[in-house]
Amino acid sequence: MRLNVSLIIGAILTFCAISIAVVSTFWLPYNPNLPNIPNRLLAAGSAEHWLGTDVLGRDIISQLMVGARTSIVVGAGGATISLVLGAIMGLIAAASGKIVDETISRVADIMLSIPGMVTALVLAATLGSGALTTIFALTAFFTPSFTRVARSAALSVLQEDFITAAQLYGRGRMPRVARHVFPNIAGVLIVQFTLYFAAGILTEAGLSYLGVGVTRPGISWGLMLSEAQNQVGVSSPLAMWPGLSIVIVVLGLNLMGDGLRDVLDPKLSKSIL
Repeated sequence: MRLNVSLIIGAILTFCAISIAVVSTFWLPYNPNLPNIPNRLLAAGSAEHWLGTDVLGRDIISQLMVGARTSIVVGAGGATISLVLGAIMGLIAAASGKIVDETISRVADIMLSIPGMVTALVLAATLGSGALTTIFALTAFFTPSFTRVARSAALSVLQEDFITAAQLYGRGRMPRVARHVFPNIAGVLIVQFTLYFAAGILTEAGLSYLGVGVTRPGISWGLMLSEAQNQVGVSSPLAMWPGLSIVIVVLGLNLMGDGLRDVLDPKLSKSIL
């Protein structure tokens, strides 16, 4: 793991983003929602506001810190719930008979065929926009994919000889799945989690940009991009800072996912034993 450059760089970037999100829960330079009209549209590098202020004079650094917390909570929340539900449904499908397997697989296919943005719009119309609604939308997006990945990996493991040995030993179907199958697909699910964590951050930013995700007084990087679009050409860095934040965090998660895949999958190992 120490020699895996992608994993190291990705872990560092992800750790920095999570650290900023944690710090934002108990300390911020300024109130990110408090207007300060005399200081509106300050350029980056000013003494009091290092990255400047927006059109209402709100501090950019404070908003970026809260946006990091929102993006990580929403992205991780959606990916975690999807991981749990998808792993359970995938393992049940792989270990059960044809009827149960076909039912779960077809339901997953139907859910994957529904555009994610349509689901988000319906949830926003019924539940109202916000972080919790966005998590629900991400869960609806990602759970079918986790289900298919878990089912495919579990079916592969179930063909191994040690599963047959466990069956001959007298272990029931569900104990075999819990004790022997799940630990052997955990690496695949962990890698999948990091990739969908990144996808969740991107999706949340897109939904907030369109106005169906996080709204004021909540703050997200996508919302900051939406509010900054009218100032492009007047104060272009307003859009640059949240956009750059999204790129860095998503890049870190994808690099970490690639590194974890190389480490956890012996077939992809580049070392010579």
